[in-house]
Amino acid sequence: MSIKRAKRGFTLVELLVVIAIIAILIALVTVAAGMMLDRAKSTKDMGNQRTIGQATFSHATDHNGKLLHPRTGPEAPPAEDSSQSQIDRMWIAAYGQDINGNNRLVNQGSGYIEMKSALEEGAAFQYIGSIMAYQSPMDPTIGDVSEFEAGGNFTNERIRSYSLNAFVGVEWGADDRTVYRDNPPLRLLQNGYWQATETLSQIPQPSETMCSIGEQDSWGRNGHGWLISPTSPMWSDFPAFWDNRRVNMSFVDGSTGAITLDSDDLKERWLQYGHDNYNPDNVVEYKKFKRVLLPGVIGSILED
Repeated sequence: MSIKRAKRGFTLVELLVVIAIIAILIALVTVAAGMMLDRAKSTKDMGNQRTIGQATFSHATDHNGKLLHPRTGPEAPPAEDSSQSQIDRMWIAAYGQDINGNNRLVNQGSGYIEMKSALEEGAAFQYIGSIMAYQSPMDPTIGDVSEFEAGGNFTNERIRSYSLNAFVGVEWGADDRTVYRDNPPLRLLQNGYWQATETLSQIPQPSETMCSIGEQDSWGRNGHGWLISPTSPMWSDFPAFWDNRRVNMSFVDGSTGAITLDSDDLKERWLQYGHDNYNPDNVVEYKKFKRVLLPGVIGSILED
């Protein structure tokens, strides 16, 4: 006589173990997928900045060596004034009216917003060719491009993620601020800022000199060039902190690279102060960025 044996199912303990294993596997896959997505965004960000760096180099090739200017609009006359040469080279045209008669910079009360035409009619656009190249996929503050057309409804205040190095492409000094040029006491006080880099030949080390960098300006749009003091740990601007402790950038020769931060101190300073913070307690991070401002003139890769 044959005996039929009952089929044995999972015990409660075994079932719980299986569920736990599945949950762990799902968590691991989720983490891995998130890391892959973050890396893909960082790669795209680096690609955008490579495009900007190559645009700067190409502009110099087409304009007798003259680089794109880091300002996003001219200074206001008569107290301050930008030359026509500077205006023609400004990579962003966030001033005046576009070809359709609409303002390229709109006052929203809480701040100014750059319109799409400010990018399209800037000196860099013919070399960059796409608004998307101005926007980092890691930047959480960027709005949809369609918002920045004339008559658009703004849900975000920023169309652009990147800034140019304030020390590159200038006729006589950082961002070509004429208030300092025309005031000898102020100019002497800020002596290290004044270096002429209008042309590629005035950049001693193009492959080591920062061209573009991500910036999340606490005032909204990234107005003018990205700036830190060349002589002391004074952060007029901060880099964007989108990629953990990694800060991507392009260089004047069109190549790209990154600076890795040692801690979150700089980010905490940005959150607390936003702009113009003197930080003598953390010169390590300061020196990393100083070295790429204008090596051979400001800073050096050989510095400690």
